[in-house]
Amino acid sequence: MLALMLIAAMPMPEAAVPDGSRLREGSACYALTREGKPIGQTWQRVRAATDGGTPVWDIIVHQRVGDGRFDMRDHFVVRRSDLRPLRMDSRRNGVEHVRVRYNGASIQVTRPDHADTQVLAPGAVWDGNLWGLTFAALPLAEGQTYALPFFQYDKGLGRFTLKVVGSAKVDAQDAWLVDADAGNGRIVRYLIGKNPAAELGTETPMFGQRLGGDCSALAEP
Repeated sequence: MLALMLIAAMPMPEAAVPDGSRLREGSACYALTREGKPIGQTWQRVRAATDGGTPVWDIIVHQRVGDGRFDMRDHFVVRRSDLRPLRMDSRRNGVEHVRVRYNGASIQVTRPDHADTQVLAPGAVWDGNLWGLTFAALPLAEGQTYALPFFQYDKGLGRFTLKVVGSAKVDAQDAWLVDADAGNGRIVRYLIGKNPAAELGTETPMFGQRLGGDCSALAEP
């Protein structure tokens, strides 16, 4: 009985719904690091558009590591209101890797040379490959914990658990420190700008990502 009472007394993560109006159009370049040393770049672009009459954010995240030995370009189209995904496409080293289409509770995954797969989601989900911008759109506050269901084409359905653990200055910008767990126990610390809301970087014991670097080879018109 005592154990049940203790569980009931534990605070549950606040239900999280991203607010897409927190985001802004623009692009950013990040340096990828391993043990503090540069190993690659990430270029990110957010652009306002419409899709079938629906206002959307058209987002590209292009990452290159080791002078091009690994090259991943993800393209997302998400509702501008709440970042609910409509579709996602990923290319690896210039070749199509996967396509994901969201249609309400139905999610279709298409891969070259594989049969299409269909997944039914029990409710609203967000794309599990779009971390930082999704977190930036949340109503973050000191000490709060949030839960956000997601779908990731390799892992399936899951849940982000986020905790705001403090604040910091990042390149003179006020930022939240947000510890994110995708359900595997591996914590990634995200640096999320407060105003404007933006992804400013990530930290893990070995790898990191920070604003800066040269993304001229990745930038698109």
